[in-house]
Amino acid sequence: MAIKRHTVIVEGTLAFRMQRVAAARAGDHGRDVATLPLLAARLAGGFARPADHATLVPIVARALTELAFEELEPVKTRPGMARAVLASLARVWAADIRFEGPRYASARLSDLGHIEAYLRSHLPMGALLPPDLRDRAIAGAAHARATVGNLHFHRLISVDPLWRPLIKALVGTVEITWEAPGARDRSWFPGTVLPTIMEPPQDLICDVCADARAEVVEALRWARELLSDGKTQASEIAITSADLGPWDEHMLVLAVNADLPIHFASGVSALSTRAGQACAALADVMINGLSQDRVRRLSLLSPYLSEALPADWMKGIPSEAGLFEPEHWARSLEPLSRSDGTSIATTLMPVLRDLDAGPQAAVKLGETLLRGKSLGLWQEALRLGPAAAIEMTLTSLRIADESDPANNVVWARAADLVGAPRKHMRLLGLSSRSWPRADGVDPLLPDHVLSERDLVDLTRLERDRLAFEVLVSHPASHATLSRSRRSADGAFFAKSALLQRKVTERSLRRTRTPEHAFSEGDRLLARIDDALKLPRIEGVVSCWSDWTISLEPTPHDGGFRKDHPAVARALSVPQSATSLRRLLRDPLGFVWLRALGMTAPELALEPLQLDPVAFGDLVHELLRLAIERIEPTPSLVGATPEEIDNALGAAARDIAERWPLTQVVPPRLLWLDTIEEARRRAHRGLTIDERFGQGTRSFSEVPFGNPQSPAERIDPWDQRQEVVIGQSGIRLKGRIDRVDVKADRRGVRMSDYKTGLTPRNIRDVILDGGAEVQRALYAITIRQLIPEANTIITRLVYLDTMGPAAGLDGEILERAEETLLRFIDIAVEGLKSGAAYPGPDAFAGYNDLRIALPAALDRYRGRKAEGFNAAQQKLVPLWDEP
Repeated sequence: MAIKRHTVIVEGTLAFRMQRVAAARAGDHGRDVATLPLLAARLAGGFARPADHATLVPIVARALTELAFEELEPVKTRPGMARAVLASLARVWAADIRFEGPRYASARLSDLGHIEAYLRSHLPMGALLPPDLRDRAIAGAAHARATVGNLHFHRLISVDPLWRPLIKALVGTVEITWEAPGARDRSWFPGTVLPTIMEPPQDLICDVCADARAEVVEALRWARELLSDGKTQASEIAITSADLGPWDEHMLVLAVNADLPIHFASGVSALSTRAGQACAALADVMINGLSQDRVRRLSLLSPYLSEALPADWMKGIPSEAGLFEPEHWARSLEPLSRSDGTSIATTLMPVLRDLDAGPQAAVKLGETLLRGKSLGLWQEALRLGPAAAIEMTLTSLRIADESDPANNVVWARAADLVGAPRKHMRLLGLSSRSWPRADGVDPLLPDHVLSERDLVDLTRLERDRLAFEVLVSHPASHATLSRSRRSADGAFFAKSALLQRKVTERSLRRTRTPEHAFSEGDRLLARIDDALKLPRIEGVVSCWSDWTISLEPTPHDGGFRKDHPAVARALSVPQSATSLRRLLRDPLGFVWLRALGMTAPELALEPLQLDPVAFGDLVHELLRLAIERIEPTPSLVGATPEEIDNALGAAARDIAERWPLTQVVPPRLLWLDTIEEARRRAHRGLTIDERFGQGTRSFSEVPFGNPQSPAERIDPWDQRQEVVIGQSGIRLKGRIDRVDVKADRRGVRMSDYKTGLTPRNIRDVILDGGAEVQRALYAITIRQLIPEANTIITRLVYLDTMGPAAGLDGEILERAEETLLRFIDIAVEGLKSGAAYPGPDAFAGYNDLRIALPAALDRYRGRKAEGFNAAQQKLVPLWDEP
């Protein structure tokens, strides 16, 4: 039996794929499925094909560069101009308007006509513009019975004027039928219009949801409910909207959580794939500049770098380094090499220099660093927009969903679903702004240039209205509606004009208990009894109750069992002055930091200025390097002002080049200004002093209490000697900013430099409630390390003013030492007994561990303050010490 050829004409990818599935299921070997452009290409023959978007965009861009225009000249170099011109040309072609016709004569259309002529002469072999393809197809219409057979237009709402002459030319050769849904004037059609049954919908229900995300949640619950009956197949379910934009990202994320078989008919966002993320990583470095985090991410995602570099190639680079300049990278990579001895810099530095060049190297970077799908996406983004805007262009790219719509729930535009309706359809976004959508004005062809009535056969507003009518009136389907009350920004949405008929609205709260949950998380949220049986949920509820209801301290506030091994380990390691301050003023923070290892993440972003801690480190480093250059000759106390300035200048130059390799620093100009300010303050620290005695030696950044140190420094003491304080036996280690030792070692002066603002009452400060412990702690240290010293002066030197240093000595210093040791023993005993609750520093704005405390921190503090003070009653008096 001979195969009878016939062709089904569809519109949209979804209808195309579903018709092919239908042909396969029916065993219809003679059926061909095509769109109107593909039909024309088949009739044109000779390997003719419609010129696609990827082919046309770069040619339009070249035309804008090479041609001179009458009206488009001032704007032809604007970003996105090639796409705008091509969109206008597509509308003109669809309307079958000839640029040379006298009816539409204008300078704007003349400019577009020049671009069309340029396209026609520069298209690759076989590619044809739509009007030319149509004309070539008409010439081959006599062979239509052999090439395409009878034609059936399947559920097309309308046919653009461009293709109507072709259909009229074919009607005498083949039989043409049209299953045309919706009420439209189709008197021009020469074939047979098949009657379609439209049943006015009865008892439509519209679910009113909080926002777009809530709509998607309800849609997935609806789909899960249908699938749970054991009869409904995924291929019978569709979720749709006029424009997918506001719902698409939510659908992509929540569908993964739901583990539902969902096909994205319009494709998925390119950035949701690994190839898209490789492009995004490259664009991030190219547009925003070099940094360690950006380059690290690119090296993991780039096919070239992941193969060319060892997996641990960044192991030798300090994680704190920003590395914002190629020179910084060159110095950091210099000592690194592969296992075969090849230098990593040889592979990476050419790439980094190209990245530093920015968007002008976009083409080369893509070809070097990307492969396969990622390279294709990168090249497509460069075709669609300028390299400088590639981050925005990448967000608009979509790739085809590899799943099959024939056995999946479909998420599709309403216009696509018209050609392939399903038994169960849920229509989202029926608000006044989303469905129907207002008509947009062509930016290059406004109404005064070309009337919209002539340009558009079926406006977007009319198409949206027709799509709604067709879907809700489909006889074999049941439609469910939904809309949002508000946008993601909180703007109020009125209901759509399409809902003026009798539609019952059902308000659905975001926190409602659904009959069918769409995911495990949704099920637990809806089934409280099940959720409360889970240990993690039990812990959350218990924590919330302890934080918000209980007035007494609870384990969730910081209590734990006595002699906890984690606390014992934390106390057994040497402590610094900073950690002891936290122990005294925030015992819970001490446990979090020292016992549990909780730290705030360091973000390697290029700052405009150093934070106070980093700036203080910078000043201390300047002082250390300067004193090392001055001591022992000519010595700090004997150096002239010029020698001090020279030492500071050399230290500043060294830091300017070295710090960017290990620290995050501001841009170069601001970095140099920061160094100058640090140098000014360091100069103040080196010139504040009166002489401390003939033959005095000065030492900077003097370490102590580090038995594991390989250094053999013995001046002014052996840094490996242990320092043990108090009855609790706490070991102490750290660095003292500056130590001045007399020649006979009987007099020692310790200086602790401060880069912050000088407190008003600095003269009255001794321990400051445990916040100022350095002077007393370092005095205790000096007494152990230099036992012959009988005169010890400890002082705070604030570098922001020229005022005198704040010193402690004599009986006041001795009493401060005794008080501090007593409270350290109390704090240690409290931790060992299992009491570690928030102290004053826990609620301070500078505490980077506040995020682990309750959000309503002031109310929490007020509710718990009395209980905390009672639990730590022996430690509380310290916080009132001057």
